[in-house]
Amino acid sequence: MTDCNTALRRLLVAALIALVPAACTIAPPPSLNPFVGSWSTAERQQIAFRDDTVVFNPPGEKPTPLGAETCSGKFRFAYNRQSREALLAMAGRQGDLRRRLTEVLVQPEYPVAELSCGEGGTTYVMLGDKELVAIHRDHDIAGVERWSRL
Repeated sequence: MTDCNTALRRLLVAALIALVPAACTIAPPPSLNPFVGSWSTAERQQIAFRDDTVVFNPPGEKPTPLGAETCSGKFRFAYNRQSREALLAMAGRQGDLRRRLTEVLVQPEYPVAELSCGEGGTTYVMLGDKELVAIHRDHDIAGVERWSRL
């Protein structure tokens, strides 16, 4: 009976060891990128940041991952950091927009996600764990939109 218990124990240990690699591959490690995840505006527009692209999900429509094929062949997306001065300069000659950004951007530097799609571009500025401000640009015109984490 002791040999039977020893054999059973060895079999159970071997089975557990065999399951460990499968358990490790079930859930990927969480991204270290603070942008990754879903965000929303007050108007219920939604956006999801991934490590390599952005997925737009307007209310009542299907989600659309952005890429060269959806942006008339002109697509660029990257994460980096920008100074407060560089972000304020995006307002151009729009004094009211510059004042609004001056009130919101109080730190010397911010993590940003830069997106160019077609002729326009947007710089998403992370203000905190749960808040973004998007600076949209199209030629000399800019606009600002606030986003919060879902």
